[in-house]
Amino acid sequence: MDRQSRKQETRERIRDAAARAIEREGLVAPNVAGVMADAGLTVGGFYAHYENREALLLDALAQLFERRRDAWLEPLSEADGPARRREGARTYLSRKHRDADGMRCPLPQILGEVERADPRYRELLNTTIADWARALSGPDDTGRERALAAVATMVGGLTLARALGPTALSDQLLAAAKRAIAALDADADPR
Repeated sequence: MDRQSRKQETRERIRDAAARAIEREGLVAPNVAGVMADAGLTVGGFYAHYENREALLLDALAQLFERRRDAWLEPLSEADGPARRREGARTYLSRKHRDADGMRCPLPQILGEVERADPRYRELLNTTIADWARALSGPDDTGRERALAAVATMVGGLTLARALGPTALSDQLLAAAKRAIAALDADADPR
């Protein structure tokens, strides 16, 4: 393996460790020393890969959003807008997703921090939510308003369900959010 390939591999290890830190701790708590230790590296090498902590966390969060979107939406690629929203809600608003230690949406963990964080996080969030809504709208972007409502319901529902933990009320909340998303299309104005 050449030097450039090793450098890229090391950068990916650092980014993956930062992504795990974001999933566990949000945006405020992760620090360079902890991320580098998790990556099996010393702090001294950090600046050969990233300008600063924010650049690392932004890169890691962008990767998290992309990976989660792909894993979540890949099985839905052939469905139309309403079916994509229902199926997307079924997997996103599941007990398995709520209780997962890994491969979980980072939004419930970070949303309360974005408002006070570097404005680039808000830009990334804006792009991500627009992308998810586009994916749930269907191939020709019809149903955009219903897709945005579905994204808001899913993220809000999962955030509350995770905060409640694995309780009966949390399970009821997940089920109610799924029904609300199904009702978005049942009640849609046919304009």
